[in-house]
Amino acid sequence: MEENTQTIGEIGYKDIFRQREYLKIILASLINRFGDSIDVIAFTWLVYAITGSAAWSAIVAAVNQLPSVLIQPFAGALVEGMKKKRLMVMADITRGIITAGLAALYLMDALNPWILLGFTFINSTVEAFRLPAAMAVTPQVLEKKYYEYGTALNSTLSAAVELIGLGAAGFIIGIFGIGTAIALDGISFFGSAWILSLLRLKEHSLAKGTLQAKTYFKTLAGGFSYLKGQPAIRNFCLLAAFINAAFMPLNSLQMPLIQEVLGQGSELLSIFSIAFTAGMGAGAFVYPLVSSRLPVRTLVVGFGVLIGAGMYAIVLPGEWQLSVPAIYGLTIANSFLIAFSTSILSSALRVQFMKTVRQEYLSRVAAIFNAGASAATPIGAFLVSAFTTACTVSEIIRFAAVFCVIIYLGIALLKVRLE
Repeated sequence: MEENTQTIGEIGYKDIFRQREYLKIILASLINRFGDSIDVIAFTWLVYAITGSAAWSAIVAAVNQLPSVLIQPFAGALVEGMKKKRLMVMADITRGIITAGLAALYLMDALNPWILLGFTFINSTVEAFRLPAAMAVTPQVLEKKYYEYGTALNSTLSAAVELIGLGAAGFIIGIFGIGTAIALDGISFFGSAWILSLLRLKEHSLAKGTLQAKTYFKTLAGGFSYLKGQPAIRNFCLLAAFINAAFMPLNSLQMPLIQEVLGQGSELLSIFSIAFTAGMGAGAFVYPLVSSRLPVRTLVVGFGVLIGAGMYAIVLPGEWQLSVPAIYGLTIANSFLIAFSTSILSSALRVQFMKTVRQEYLSRVAAIFNAGASAATPIGAFLVSAFTTACTVSEIIRFAAVFCVIIYLGIALLKVRLE
């Protein structure tokens, strides 16, 4: 009984290390993250090596997002009536087979752009089913009082593993080749599936026997109806979409920012990425301490404004024509600040989402949540592309920064409900 009376101030990371089933989920996630961090470099090289076209690279990136936007809301309703552990294991095995097959075709010199497009779509479709299941499993193995530290530990370790993977990717590709790097990502999926198969989880399917169309659409409609009646959850979805949209200028214009605005080369881009990943990890680590001292709306507004400030400041070193060391130092500081604030903001949204959504609706609403957030990416990319015809890179990033600050200050002034 004493354990149940713990407050957030009395809980620490040591308590999470006692949650054995949740640690299995973290370990599976870390294995996946390591493989993905290698693959994100290798796959980018692979797409360009096969297609030789920047346009094809953009098409593949867009197709990679389509299942999240178009399929995931409907997948969530199916996932709600299925055994989540089994689904996650089968999804990881399937993605492992797909990725290993892609590596084999590359090594046999049998890939072409259309095959690459098909593999990308199928892999992302499988992921569209896995993500809602993963979101729904967490509350079953982790008590609500541990959400802050559990989420923070997962995110912090993931950032550390991602840094290791990004650092190892160049070495692996350089020594063993792109095919081997992608094959390692495939192996990571099998490792994740094995860890998840050891998960002790008591769950019962909501749907007995074959899922009928009538039952499916009733389940799907129930998710949208529940979301409609929960203003705080709707605000979470809108805020997640806005976070993705606001980052599009910085994400899609990184190379022009580094080269045209800051006047530097690929070395600064690499350092920018490392500082960003480190900031994400640091933000996740301190999130439980921050969340115990600040109300949710204050936390969201404060760190949202810091994101906007960091984005505005990141273009200034080049415009001020500072020395190269000063440009490097300020870029690292701004990159870290943006990532640190984003990590805290994202952690707050995930924790509040799990705390607020009722367990029986979690898969459905999580699918809608993820789809809405993903939809902002292509929309933001389209707007950035349109703005580049009339504005400079600095102007676009500054506009996004000011707009970001205005939105978060509006959340404070309008007292938008987040709890």
